[in-house]
Amino acid sequence: MWIYVLLATFMTFDFAAASSGFDFGDTLALILGLIIAFIGFFACMGAYARSRNPSQPL
Repeated sequence: MWIYVLLATFMTFDFAAASSGFDFGDTLALILGLIIAFIGFFACMGAYARSRNPSQPL
């Protein structure tokens, strides 16, 4: 268990060092990508739920 905590800690430090070249465009692309992925995930969940029980109205 502790090895995973140490591994996650070292990975965080590695990402912090690599993020020095992150500018506004990269940040904006990351935020937009996360929003699109979030909406897409829940859209797929909704489509799956409707296919499982199509008798309920909108």
